Amino acid sequence: MTEISTEQMLYLLYTFAYSTEGTVTRSTVRNHLSKKHRVGAKQVCESLCELKLLESPKRGRIKITEMGIKALVISLQTTEYKFRSNKGAKLLNALMACLKLAAKYNQINYQNDDMDFETFTDKFKKLYLEERKRQELEGVVAIRSQEICQKFRQNHHISELLLEKYFDKLKSNGLVFAVQENNKELIQWME
Repeated sequence: MTEISTEQMLYLLYTFAYSTEGTVTRSTVRNHLSKKHRVGAKQVCESLCELKLLESPKRGRIKITEMGIKALVISLQTTEYKFRSNKGAKLLNALMACLKLAAKYNQINYQNDDMDFETFTDKFKKLYLEERKRQELEGVVAIRSQEICQKFRQNHHISELLLEKYFDKLKSNGLVFAVQENNKELIQWME
């Protein structure tokens, strides 16, 4: 993914925030930028168009591309930029929408994404046993792999890709037995 400058990130954010029906005029974006960033707004816009992060479907109007949204979401997670002026609800709503998109793009930066397989196995087994105990108290034990993996991701900082890889390794190593029932994968810890 292309790394973008702070000026480019702000231009994408303002484009995202002030777009109506998917597009916005260049002048609207420029006018909402701080005075400091208005000076080079035209060059920033052109560079973003060259990178295919923005496109211009009509003369004078711009639209943020899917790649642009992805670059914005990633950049917002790592930026050190501090907003000094109050730009109101539109900008805050745009930031909140970008946070929601981070999950869609699976691009949330986790600091513990390097969890090793042994740690994963111990934590997964603990979660499995807790879930089984909870279900035994209710009278029926049916642990669905999708639900337990989702709970694991909520409780531990691990990417979806790494979780899938380790979960498949649990199954291939014979630690977890899986069976399909009603289009749901049910699992059982084997020990």
